[in-house]
Amino acid sequence: MSPTVSILMPVYNTALYLREALDSMLAQTFTDFELLVLDDCSPDNAGEILDRYNDPRIKRYRGEHNEGLANILNVGIDMARGKYIARMDSDDISLPDRLKVQVEYLESHPDVDLCSCAMRLFGSREGLWVRDTDPDKVRISALFFSPVLHASSLWRREAFEGRGLRFDQSAVPAEDYDLWCRALVAGLRLVNLPDVLYLYRIREGQATEDTSRTSPKECDIRRRYFRAAFPHASDKMEADFLALPDLPRPRMALLFLRLTLQNLCRPSFHSKKLALRLWRYYCAR
Repeated sequence: MSPTVSILMPVYNTALYLREALDSMLAQTFTDFELLVLDDCSPDNAGEILDRYNDPRIKRYRGEHNEGLANILNVGIDMARGKYIARMDSDDISLPDRLKVQVEYLESHPDVDLCSCAMRLFGSREGLWVRDTDPDKVRISALFFSPVLHASSLWRREAFEGRGLRFDQSAVPAEDYDLWCRALVAGLRLVNLPDVLYLYRIREGQATEDTSRTSPKECDIRRRYFRAAFPHASDKMEADFLALPDLPRPRMALLFLRLTLQNLCRPSFHSKKLALRLWRYYCAR
């Protein structure tokens, strides 16, 4: 009998925190899941730690060579048998009710294909990450940054699988942003729950902190998503839009884009919400 949820946990050089991450998943109040531990040839003692667990819900994979984050996640997607697929990083902590809350939400909202949840940061930096709960605002936020918190996401396997939506290794370390944009273009509905159900560890030097590596990839993803969202936009408008983060005080450019994009919005975009997002983007600058 297939489990309700298949959890993808890639492992690479996180042995110091692995037990804490595993224990947090095994302590979930929602218990109908399989935990797919994807060891990407980690050079530390992750294997020895995993050997101490005999919970039948844990399924292990270790390839012959390092495959990369997106590729190892796709291995997990191929292994998954659940109705839903959840993500979990091997150095983080899921609070006990995380799966319960997310599964109940998708079960009661059949029109939504993915839900993530808010994260509390700990480690080398503290804080709170919350993303938009409104699917329309999620679509608009994707014009600026990754609109879904990846590590705490849970999605309908059939919805993504049926549209051929998988991770792309060439997009790493922005593989999540790339996948969410392609999912939105395919018509899927994504939301972020406001509940703090996940503790996200910030370690010095990790990809989340290294914006210099993600910027070129993110810029290309933004460009492709902008083109898919506004196919009739001119090359000049695309260039102006992509240049927004580099402008010191882009007020005139934002006002121009706010008025022009309202006239270009496809039915899948809410023009007033887009205008508000553009204004907030300016204010944040």
